[in-house]
Amino acid sequence: MYQPEQKKLTRAEELFDEGKLNDALEILNDPSQYKGLNLQQKSYFQFLKGLILLYLNKGEDLISLGETIYKEGQKYNDNLQSFDGLFFIITGLAIAGKFEEVFKLFEKAESILKHISNVSKDILTQRKYRLSVVKAFVGLHGGKVDLVEKSLEWILDSQEKFDKSFEIVWANLIMASYLLRVKSNFDLCREHIKKALSLAKEIKFNHYWIALCQLYFGGYYLSIGEMDKSLKYNIKGLELFKKIKSIFNIAILLNNIGDLYGEMGEYERAVEHLEESINLLEQIPQGFFSIEGAIESLITLAVEHVDNERTQKYFQRLENIYKQKKNERKEFGYKFIKALILKTSSRIRDKAKAEELFKELIETDTIAFDIIIKAHIHLCDILLMEYRIDNDSEILAELNRYIANLLTIAEKQHSYLVFCETFILQAKLALLNFDIKSARLFLTQAQKIAESYSMKRLAMKISFEHDELLKQLDLWENLKESGASLSERWKFTGLSDQMEKMVRRRAIEIPELSDEEPVLLLIVSEGGMPFFSQSFVEEKYFEEHLFGGFFTTINSFINEMFSEGLDRASFGNYTLLMNSISPFLMCYIYKGQSYSAQIKIKSFINELEKKEELWDTFKKFYQMNQKIHIDDIPYLESLIKEIFMKR
Repeated sequence: MYQPEQKKLTRAEELFDEGKLNDALEILNDPSQYKGLNLQQKSYFQFLKGLILLYLNKGEDLISLGETIYKEGQKYNDNLQSFDGLFFIITGLAIAGKFEEVFKLFEKAESILKHISNVSKDILTQRKYRLSVVKAFVGLHGGKVDLVEKSLEWILDSQEKFDKSFEIVWANLIMASYLLRVKSNFDLCREHIKKALSLAKEIKFNHYWIALCQLYFGGYYLSIGEMDKSLKYNIKGLELFKKIKSIFNIAILLNNIGDLYGEMGEYERAVEHLEESINLLEQIPQGFFSIEGAIESLITLAVEHVDNERTQKYFQRLENIYKQKKNERKEFGYKFIKALILKTSSRIRDKAKAEELFKELIETDTIAFDIIIKAHIHLCDILLMEYRIDNDSEILAELNRYIANLLTIAEKQHSYLVFCETFILQAKLALLNFDIKSARLFLTQAQKIAESYSMKRLAMKISFEHDELLKQLDLWENLKESGASLSERWKFTGLSDQMEKMVRRRAIEIPELSDEEPVLLLIVSEGGMPFFSQSFVEEKYFEEHLFGGFFTTINSFINEMFSEGLDRASFGNYTLLMNSISPFLMCYIYKGQSYSAQIKIKSFINELEKKEELWDTFKKFYQMNQKIHIDDIPYLESLIKEIFMKR
C-alpha cells in the first residue's frame, strides 16, 4: 500500500473515533484509497465505512456497500467476507423498514456463518453476536418480538466473558426497548440502558452509542410519566447527535422534544422543534420512522391551540402524502387527524362526523394501536359531553362500553399511563353517580398498577386524589340526600379536568405532599385479634381513647372494605392504612396524607420478610397465640423508629 493512501485511511479511522463521521466517510468513499490493500485490510476499512453508514442511518448506502462486500467474498470464496457483506445488507434493509426482505436473508446468513473456517474463535463469536443482535433488532421493529429473547439471551448471559464491543452495547439497548415496549418491566429496562451506557463509554467509535443511550433513557422516563427527566435526556441526546451530524436521529429527538413540550403546554417551543424535525425528515429517505408521525403531532397540537392556519397548512401536507402513497398506516393516521379537526368544529354535524370516524377507526382491524387508543379517548370525550348535556342513560352505557374497551387495549399494549388515567376517569364517573365504593376501588386499583410499574408521579397523584375523596365523603352524602342535579355533581367530580388531561396528553402534575404524622402501628391477626402495637403519641389518655373505639373500625374495615380491595379508611381526623402479609394485617394510623405512609408500611413489611430471624420470631409468637411486645425483639424498636419516625 502506498504511504499517502495509508495515511488517509488511518486519518479516516481517527476522524471516526473523534466523532467526525462525515469527514471520515468522505475519505472512505474514495475507491482509490483501497488500491494496494489486501483483502483483510480492505475488509477492515469497509467495515468502518459500514459502521459510519449505520450510525448515520443511511440504509440504501449500507445495502449497496453490503452487496459490494458480499460479491467480493463470493469471488474469493471467503465466507467471512460474504457474511460481513450480508450483515450490512440486512442492517440496511432494516433501517429502510424492509423487514420482510430481511427475514428471508437470515437463513442464508446462518448458513454462511456455519461455513466460516480458518478464523479465531473470538472472530467467529463476534460474527455470531452480530447476526443475533440484528435478528433481535429486526424482530422488535418488524413485528416478530419472540426473536428478541431467543436471539439475545445467550449474548447477555455471556457478555462479561468477551471484550466490550458495539454489539454488546446494541444488545443491551434492544433488550431495554423490548422490556419497555413488550414486557413493561421498567426497572429492568433501566438497568440494561445503564449497562449499555457503561459499556459504550469504554469502546472505540462510541459517540453514536452514548447518544443513543440518552435517547433510550428519554423513552424510559416518558413511559413512567417523568416528563421533565425525559426532556433532559432527549436534549442531551440531541446535543450529542448534532456533534456527529446524525440527521435521522436528530430528527427523531427533535420530534420527541416537540411532543414533550406539547405535553408540558409550551406550544411555541413544541412547534419549533416539530417543524425542524419535519424539515429534516423531508431531506432523508423514510425508514421505519416516518414523517407522517411528526406531522400528525404538529396538527394535533395546532388543533388543541385553535391555530387554524397551521392546522390547515400541515393537514394539506398530510393529505398529499396520503394521496401519493396510500397504505394502511397512512390512511389510518389521515382519518384520525381528519376526525380530530372535525371534532373541534362548532357545527353539530361536523362533531357527528367526527364521532362516526372515531368509531370507524376503533372497529378497524389494524396494528396502529397508538391511534386506536387516541381514537377511544377522543370518542369518550365526545360521549361524555353528550351525557353532560342530555343525561341519557343510553349514552352513559355507550361511554362505559368504550371505557372498558380502552382499558383492555391499553393493558394489552402496555400503555400503563393511559391504563391508570382511565381508571381515574372511571372513578370520577362512578362518583358522579354516587357510587363512592366503586370510585375508591378504581383509585386503589390505579395506584397499585402505577406503583407496580414504577410510575411514581402518577402514584402520588392517585394517592392524593383518594385522600381528597375521603375528605369529601360527607359532601357526597349530602349531595345524594338532597338529590343534587347532574350539573351540581359535575362540579365536584373533576371529570372535565381528567378528560382534558387525557385528550391533551398533559404531563402529570405532582400535588404538594407532606409527611404524615404517625399515631399508631398495629399488627393484628387475619381474624382481627391484636398481635402487636406501637404508639407514636405520648398522651396515655389519647392512646386509650384511640383504642377504645378503634377495633370496631378495624373489624368493619377488614370485613367490608379491605376484603374488597380498598387499602384505607377515614375516621375523624385519622386515616387507617392496611396492608396484608399473611398471617397478619399491618395497620398504620396517622394524620395527614397517605403517600409517604404507604411507602413506610411497605418498607416495614419488606424488612420483616428480608430478616428471617425477625420474621420467624413473629410466626413463632403467632403459633403460640401470644402477643408480641417491643421488648421481645430489641431490634424491632430501632426498625420502627428508622422507618416511621424518619422524615
